[in-house]
Amino acid sequence: MDFVKKVINALGSRDYIFGQDVSEVATKEGVLWRVDSSGKWVKRWFELREDVLASYKAEDRTKLKNAIKVSKITRVELTPADDGQPPATFTMTCGATDYPFRADDAAEAATWVAIISKRMARPNP
Repeated sequence: MDFVKKVINALGSRDYIFGQDVSEVATKEGVLWRVDSSGKWVKRWFELREDVLASYKAEDRTKLKNAIKVSKITRVELTPADDGQPPATFTMTCGATDYPFRADDAAEAATWVAIISKRMARPNP
């Protein structure tokens, strides 16, 4: 429960982070699809803020489904598309586990990969 409180506090912190304006910290929010435990694609609202990538059941953010510290992500990369088109999917790796994600289009997937990569490159807050 302590971790959930820390996540909520981190996501709610919108003023300053170690003297930096929040706009300087890599942030993003929006819809992504992820594979659930049954192997089905499910739609979730994601928010990347500070050192936390959180997923919610819906955009209203009333039900936190999962949260991970960005510092635990070891790799994030676009997944090549089978049809030769720009990929709308990407994989995020935490330890030895790969997590597939799908955006609504290739540009959105590329934006997520870029912003997560940027945040991974920053020192941990």
